[in-house]
Amino acid sequence: MFLGTYSKLIFLGDSNSDNGNVFRLTENTHPSPPEIYWNGRYSDGKTWTDHLSHFSDGQSLNLAYGCATIDNSLVSGTVPMPDGSRTEVPSVADQVAQLRSLAGHLNPSELVFIQVGSNDLNSLVYPGPTYQVKQDFTPEILAQKLAESVKTLCVDLGACNVVIMNVRPREQYPGILATGDPGIIQKSLTDTIALNQAIASEMAKLQDKIGDRCRIMVFDTYSFQKSITMNPAAAGIDPDWQIPVYSEPSSANASTIHSDSKPRLFVDAAHLGKRAQALLAAEVVKVLILANA
Repeated sequence: MFLGTYSKLIFLGDSNSDNGNVFRLTENTHPSPPEIYWNGRYSDGKTWTDHLSHFSDGQSLNLAYGCATIDNSLVSGTVPMPDGSRTEVPSVADQVAQLRSLAGHLNPSELVFIQVGSNDLNSLVYPGPTYQVKQDFTPEILAQKLAESVKTLCVDLGACNVVIMNVRPREQYPGILATGDPGIIQKSLTDTIALNQAIASEMAKLQDKIGDRCRIMVFDTYSFQKSITMNPAAAGIDPDWQIPVYSEPSSANASTIHSDSKPRLFVDAAHLGKRAQALLAAEVVKVLILANA
């Protein structure tokens, strides 16, 4: 039992929660290089989902995929395959459908986490092969689509405990900052805040609609990261938090690996490093303990 309350943890979402699903899908080729990404995770060590799975004695199920979006009918994420092609990954809507086929009906003591939304917003900033935009959308539409999946979890699958991890401050991502484009940085800030506000609003409306049959919580991942960047030393993070462990090669520069012993906030252009992952797991546990007090 996790925290003496939850019999099983279920993780849905994108690369922030992926425990190696994309790595297996791409025949152990992505994310790369392997000397940076630990066991196919999008981090240089255990992720927050790994830590929580350990706390639950391994009673967990992870269906999250790197590059996943909220709903592939709006925008989908793709990953590179060994033959040079790209394949579409399951969105959260697809992951919920997969969960239905695997479990049918959830136990009331199971806890479902959903972490998604960053890739949807990335598609508005980074046009190209990674994302396939199929319909125009706004942050409000994204939040409504996410609410539909949460409603399916609660009403159709019988979930009684759902935690939505909102979107981290994308305007602080090293990849966004590296553009040096004030317009992109501002759009990343504006879109992230708008999506997080819309998620909070839609989840509150859904909670009122379905009543106490399912408890829906929104974990403030945005404020979690902001608190670290405001005082990185207090969190045991290198004060130069904008510099990631690994920078991908570009037309102007070769790849860079910072192999010093200082824990860095980011492992790459967007993902949290192992120290921040451990801190996130601890904060999630703290919030859940308070919620169940």
